[in-house]
Amino acid sequence: MSDRSSWESRKLRYWAECSGNSRRADIRTSHPAPAASPAQARLESLVLKQLGTSPSLCAHPFGIASLTSTSASLTLHLDAYMGQERYSFPEHCLSRLLPTTPAPDNGNDVPGIPGLRVSGIEAGGQRLHLHMVKDPEQEATLVLVLPRGLAEGWEAIEHRHRHWCQDNGLRPLWTTPHLDPVETGYLSAYPSREGSRARRAAVGSALLRRIALFHTVTAFYRVQCWDDGDSWKVDARTAHPRAHWHDQLLQRLCHPRWGLPVHVAHRFCHCAEPDAPYQWNHTCAFYFEGHTTGKDDPIYLRVHASPEGRDYDRQITTLRQVGAPAAWMARALPQEAVQHHDQHYQAGQLP
Repeated sequence: MSDRSSWESRKLRYWAECSGNSRRADIRTSHPAPAASPAQARLESLVLKQLGTSPSLCAHPFGIASLTSTSASLTLHLDAYMGQERYSFPEHCLSRLLPTTPAPDNGNDVPGIPGLRVSGIEAGGQRLHLHMVKDPEQEATLVLVLPRGLAEGWEAIEHRHRHWCQDNGLRPLWTTPHLDPVETGYLSAYPSREGSRARRAAVGSALLRRIALFHTVTAFYRVQCWDDGDSWKVDARTAHPRAHWHDQLLQRLCHPRWGLPVHVAHRFCHCAEPDAPYQWNHTCAFYFEGHTTGKDDPIYLRVHASPEGRDYDRQITTLRQVGAPAAWMARALPQEAVQHHDQHYQAGQLP
């Protein structure tokens, strides 16, 4: 194999792992995960902030099954459901992303992303196009794609969410052509916060564009992420007694050619020491630093060995309910945990 074909193969593998798409798909860019423009990065970091702490399990991290990206756009293919009750994940996305006026007695906190607007619905109701009006001179767009086989389209989902907002005293803002005064007031009230958030936007965007890594190269059954005002915190939970899979993630995130411009500066982990004492509820922690900045740590990753031991009945039930791939579950959850669940289920001890 020539050096070029080997390089192309590695790039294709990295792109497939980052995007969650098949390696047979075509790469239309020289970079597997191209960097977003500044305006696009600000939008994507807000999307990660809003979707990064999903209240229940989805089939993929943050309910994103796969994605495609360019410097000025991001397309997210969504899961259908979240949680054991199979709540609509697309509707959850609208509740987290689309802005409304503040709830009564809730100060000036604008729910959703101020300035985010619906551009239109295409592809027979399957694709919802969104854009930002906060930066009129800089394009920033987002496309949300419904999973195949879902009975309803975006028109019905948006209509139901709109009525829910109106019934709860919230005025929808996602179709107004300009920033609403409540959005302008919210954005101008905390200029230091907006400036700090803008500095971390590129990191948040780069993480979102590689979100499939938490599903394709790790064995984490749950991942949460948030911006704490200083850095991006990523909390991952594993059902394995030793978090064998975090090094593969670190290698991809810190890839010298296609990864983020970061490196692991501090590592608190004993997984590679076979004779080291190890207990459930152990946490491996990794502090990242940027290659070119001395500012706050851009990322902090915590991998938590969950204390449930073999009893993952609730998690396995939920993941199966929301359609998690069987091959991924076989990697993410120990075989004895699945057997334990199935025995309880067959004995009628689980719902």
